[in-house]
Amino acid sequence: MNAEYNTFLDKKPVFNKVYQQNWKALYSFAFNILRDKESTEDIIQEIFIDFWVRMNDTDIQNYTAYLFQAVRNQCAKRLRYKKLTVFELQVLEESIQLIDEEEFFEFPKEQIVEQVRQKAHEILPPKCLDIFNLRFYEKLSIKDIAEYKKISVSTVENQINKALKMLKTENDYFIKLLAILIFCS
Repeated sequence: MNAEYNTFLDKKPVFNKVYQQNWKALYSFAFNILRDKESTEDIIQEIFIDFWVRMNDTDIQNYTAYLFQAVRNQCAKRLRYKKLTVFELQVLEESIQLIDEEEFFEFPKEQIVEQVRQKAHEILPPKCLDIFNLRFYEKLSIKDIAEYKKISVSTVENQINKALKMLKTENDYFIKLLAILIFCS
C-alpha cells in the first residue's frame, strides 16, 4: 500500500466521527444565520471539504471550535453580498464573531425579537422607531422606505444607523442576536 492510501485510512475514522458529531449543529447554526437552505448546505459542504484537506496539515486542538469558526467566517462572507448598509453589515459581522454557538441556541428567535421590539419602543424617537420597524419588521428595503415616506435614502440610512446605535449601546447582546435574525431572514 502506498503512503497516500495509509494517510486516507488514518484520517477517515477521525473525519467520520467529527462529521457525525458536528454536522447537525453546524447546519443549524449556519441556517439560523443565513436563512437559506441552499447556501447553508453549500457552506457546510465547503467547510467539511476544507477540514478533510487540512486535517493532517494543521494542528487543530478543538475540532468543534475550529468548525464553528469556519462556519462563522463563511456566513460573514456570504452576507457581504446582501444589500445592507455599511453599518448594518458591520453590526452583523461583529455579531457573528461574538456569538457563542451554544448560547445562540438557548434563546428562541421570537423571544429575542420581542425583547428588542420592546426596547426599541422604549428608547427610540418616533420617526426613528417608525423607520426601524419598516426596515426590520416589515422587511422593506431602504429605497422602498424612502419612497413610501417621501424622504431621501440617506435620511432612511441615518435613521436606521441611529436606531441600531441606540439599541446597541442599550443592550449589546440582544441587538447582536437580532442582527443575525433580522438581517438574514
